[in-house]
Amino acid sequence: MGTEYVRRAASPAVSVVVPSVPAYDHGPTIACLEAQRLDAPYEIILVDDGEIDRSEARNRGLEAASAEVVALTDDDTRPPADWLATALAAFEANPGLVCLEGPVYGGCRSFGPRHYVGCNLAVRREAALDVGGFRSTFSEWREDVEFGWRMETEADGDCRFEPSFRMCHPRVPRTAFDAELEATLRREYPDRYDEVMNATLTRRLYRRARAAGITQPLQRIRNALRRRLRGECRAATRID
Repeated sequence: MGTEYVRRAASPAVSVVVPSVPAYDHGPTIACLEAQRLDAPYEIILVDDGEIDRSEARNRGLEAASAEVVALTDDDTRPPADWLATALAAFEANPGLVCLEGPVYGGCRSFGPRHYVGCNLAVRREAALDVGGFRSTFSEWREDVEFGWRMETEADGDCRFEPSFRMCHPRVPRTAFDAELEATLRREYPDRYDEVMNATLTRRLYRRARAAGITQPLQRIRNALRRRLRGECRAATRID
C-alpha cells in the first residue's frame, strides 16, 4: 500500500489522483494522462487501494496533492487528451467553482448533472478536504455521489456540470450494486435523491435493473455485439 508520484512537477497547476487496485493494469490510463494537451505543469498521483477502501485512497490522494485543483479518475478509464485543460479552464474562469463533473461514455455511461461520477471529477483541494473528503461509509457504492451532494451544501462555492469535461470508461464498471448503501443514501438525502435519482421513469427503471443484476451483463453484450464502444470512446478521447 502506498502513494506514488507517477509524474512530478515543481509547481503543478493541476494534480491528478488515481486510486488503483494492484491487480489491475492501470498502464493505459496513465499513458492517457501523460499525453494530456495542457500548457501547464501537472502531477499524477497513483494511490494503491489494495488494503484501504476507495474513499480513503481518494482522500490520501487529495492530501498528497500539491495543486489547488485536483482531478480525480479511476484506473480503468481513458482520459481524453483535453481532459485536464478543460478542467483547469473551468476553474480559472470561475474562482467560486469548487466541484466540476461531466459526462462519462463507454461501458460506464452517465450524461446528467448531480451524479458526480468518481471517474470524472475535479475539485478545489481545500474545499474538498474541508467537507471531510469522501466518506468510507459509502465505499464502494455511491461514495462519489454522496461526496458531490455534500459539496453542494457544505462547500463555500459552486458545483457545475460541464458537457465538454468528458471521460471515456471503456469497460463495464467493476462496482456492484449495494442495496443497503443505496437505502442509506436515500435516507440521508431524501430530497436530493428524489430530485436526481428519481427524476425520470428511465432512471428509476435503470436503478431497479442494476439492483437486479441485469444491466451489466446486457452492457457487456451490447459492447461485444454492436461494436459501438471503440468508436464512442474514440470520439470521447478525440483520437482519430
